[in-house]
Amino acid sequence: MRPTCYTCRKPRVSCYCDDLRPVTSRPRIVILMHPLEARHPVGTGRLAHRCLENSRLWVGVGFDDQSELARLVRDPAVNPLLLFPGPESVDLATILPEKRAQMLDPGREPVVIVIDATWSIANKMLRLSPVLQEIPRVSFTPASRSQFLVRRQPRPECLSSLEAIHRVLCLLDEPERYDGMIRVFESMVSKQLAFTRNLP
Repeated sequence: MRPTCYTCRKPRVSCYCDDLRPVTSRPRIVILMHPLEARHPVGTGRLAHRCLENSRLWVGVGFDDQSELARLVRDPAVNPLLLFPGPESVDLATILPEKRAQMLDPGREPVVIVIDATWSIANKMLRLSPVLQEIPRVSFTPASRSQFLVRRQPRPECLSSLEAIHRVLCLLDEPERYDGMIRVFESMVSKQLAFTRNLP
């Protein structure tokens, strides 16, 4: 058996742990990971969580009114936003910076909730989670195509979870604070591609 890093759950040759430079983000990120994604050998939700010191990661399918998520988003000190595209979603990339700033209530902690799953499963998780359906939604127009070359994206505009989180943070905060997040992602992808090419 090949040596494995039990922190990132990857073979030692593609381990990214030494490249991590965690930062505290504003807004805070909460990742809702589907169990299938949690078991996937090549995913970016967990990597994003490890890049952001104040993030939370919960694994599940549906999040009801008794969940820890419900307690968080209904806390009057929290300003929750759900990253999810659709007709009722505000495109952060197309509104003025002043409008983006207004979305972050200075009197409450901004929290962006991200569903980490395939698109079809993410829609199912949304339907099964009453607490998510009441949260204002945001989205963005991708600035470039996904560089997550180790997994096929269903459509050209789709990004990996880490790329999507990075894009939102850059739109709502100072982009340079999150350069390390993309660097470790690129390093992980490069190592994974090299490892795959060397397989017999």
